[in-house]
Amino acid sequence: MSHVVWLDGGLVPPASAALGITDPGVRWGDGLFETMRAEHHRVPLLDRHLARLSASARTLSLSPVPSHDEVAAAVRAVVAQIDEGVHRVRITVTTRPTLLVEATPYAPTGGVGVTVASLRGAWHPGNEICEHKTLSHAGHRLSERRAHARGADHALLLDDRGRLGEAGSANVLVVIAGAVVTPPIEGILGGVTRDLLLEAATAEGIPVQVRHLEEPEWRGADEMLLSNGLAGVTPVVAIDGVPVGTGVPGPVGSRLTAGFARCGGWQG
Repeated sequence: MSHVVWLDGGLVPPASAALGITDPGVRWGDGLFETMRAEHHRVPLLDRHLARLSASARTLSLSPVPSHDEVAAAVRAVVAQIDEGVHRVRITVTTRPTLLVEATPYAPTGGVGVTVASLRGAWHPGNEICEHKTLSHAGHRLSERRAHARGADHALLLDDRGRLGEAGSANVLVVIAGAVVTPPIEGILGGVTRDLLLEAATAEGIPVQVRHLEEPEWRGADEMLLSNGLAGVTPVVAIDGVPVGTGVPGPVGSRLTAGFARCGGWQG
């Protein structure tokens, strides 16, 4: 099946799935979502995604929301309906309480490099709400549209000083002198894939640094990588039209991708 939907207790035809106008997610964008990858009828990082969902609900005082077990059961029911290929699975919860789970086909890029456009002032380090995957996602979507208008694949979000935050739909890691460096979780989402990549780097013996990156550092990095729960690890080959390193995916990124798979993710 190309599009599978679970809504509030059971599978429903996608064309008839609908949320009420009084649902907090519809009225205020007040709710949470998770996007993840499914293949071979399983979601490799489901437990990590559900743990983040539950933690955000507690932090943001979102109650009542569907329980961990309810969400997991709905995901399993949806994934059982799809084929062996790769799918995008999205969970949406609100305090109605609403539980929506969708699966749609996804075509992996297979590690092909992407380009980014830098947007100064698009990241606000003190904005704690951006540390959670809320339905209020208009700012990130606007950043992505602005990047696309400049001919880039993704947006690179910077603060007013030009320090590196995150991408429009991914965390960012850079390679500097053999070490993997990534910004701290201050006004950016703590990514499930980011966390697993840092674990993989440690397991591979690659030094890890979590700290702020000034503009000359990230622009001069040897490699830049994007990470999210759908694509996994994606190398960046150009920033604002300027090649990153040699302009092709680098060796540390390849090692991280392999280590990510060994730590519970997937290859490519």
